[in-house]
Amino acid sequence: MGVAKMAKRGRGRPASEEKSFKTLGYRVSEPYLAWITKAASFNRTSVSGLIDQAVAKYAREMGIAEPPPDRTA
Repeated sequence: MGVAKMAKRGRGRPASEEKSFKTLGYRVSEPYLAWITKAASFNRTSVSGLIDQAVAKYAREMGIAEPPPDRTA
């Protein structure tokens, strides 16, 4: 496994030259955010981690055999 070369791009994290990432987002109500944050905390993870786990589990239940690729690297 090789080491990704990093390129400077100003503020924030350096960009990876080997991978391209996209950001997903959706709007939720305050009560829904509180609920999903509570669920993530109960699961000892972040909201992103909880959503990742839930989507992977749902995909398996739908019959998708291959595991999801790494979400980030």
